[in-house]
Amino acid sequence: MKFRADRGEFADAIAWATRTVGARVTLPALSGVLLEAADGKLTCRATDLEVAAEISIPIKIAEPGRVLLPGRLLAQLVARFPQAPVELSGEPDRVEITCGRATFHVRGMAVDDFPTLATPSEDAPQGVVKADAFARLVSQVARAASSDEGRPVLTGVKLEAAEGRLTAAATDSYRLAVRSLAWDQAIDGEALVPARSLQEAAKGAAEVGGEVTVVFEPGQASFLFGERRLTTKLIEGNFPNYEALLPDAFETGVTVDRAALVEALQRVAIVAMGQSNTPVSLTFGDGSIDLQATNQEMGDAAEALPAEIDGEGLTIAFNPGFLLAGLEATGTEGIRIELRDGLKPAVLRPHAADDVVDDLSYLLMPMKIS
Repeated sequence: MKFRADRGEFADAIAWATRTVGARVTLPALSGVLLEAADGKLTCRATDLEVAAEISIPIKIAEPGRVLLPGRLLAQLVARFPQAPVELSGEPDRVEITCGRATFHVRGMAVDDFPTLATPSEDAPQGVVKADAFARLVSQVARAASSDEGRPVLTGVKLEAAEGRLTAAATDSYRLAVRSLAWDQAIDGEALVPARSLQEAAKGAAEVGGEVTVVFEPGQASFLFGERRLTTKLIEGNFPNYEALLPDAFETGVTVDRAALVEALQRVAIVAMGQSNTPVSLTFGDGSIDLQATNQEMGDAAEALPAEIDGEGLTIAFNPGFLLAGLEATGTEGIRIELRDGLKPAVLRPHAADDVVDDLSYLLMPMKIS
């Protein structure tokens, strides 16, 4: 194998592929990145058997071939390359990489040990959505997924495609985020995608821009953008019926400046730090929101800010971290909070007086105040 590549394109390709290289792997080959030079392009592949990443870049090939190189080592080297073309040559067991005045010799791994990557079927239905809209949807919803591997179903994001819209939902049983957007080219189907995989796909979409092609197939989902592809296994199991969790009515509606509420919450929540399960209580009434937190070891804090309140006043308490995540997810100047009483879930929605807002619902379970 022998080729020359643009340093920037080569670095981006290695960075993309190594996102799926695990730190702890059962098979040594899974810690590597497969480089294949053929037909005027370099294809980089990596997988941890759950997620597979692939990317192609144009190169000048003197001799085609394949090598399997340690992924993390390669990524660290490439990230520090000088601004000069990259030349790679050698045999599968020993490769020379030259960039400017720097030369590295890297021991290759057994190419035949690298697993065959799952790829989307050519005849599988494909939906297309704008990359920036897809990345935004994932960032808003995936934050509500659980990190508890003991409940694998809740570590995923449920994607449902129907009637020309793509809906994403995630919950950790304490909160629920739901958002939908319109397809550019619609398909029908559903998939329970690991949140980690979906977040990696969203990062790639944000970096490349343009459009994202989504493919749902039995057991796997693929996301394609430009010359990049990420394919992930799906989570098996039944996702909760989240539609039944969203209330169809509310007794009190609150509209408030989002940035002001975020800043007040961050200040008040400081006293809750260091003591688990310390809630921040919010009292709505008389045109204001009163925030309060008490920590027996550190003290207490309180702050009030103006708000528009429709309906009866009430007091409700939340996990401050979960509430902040919901406020950050909306991204709008205003926030709308819909409540029934202090013991039932609240729903946060984006609010803007003159602009169209995202179709986002962020449901949050209250905490009991002792």
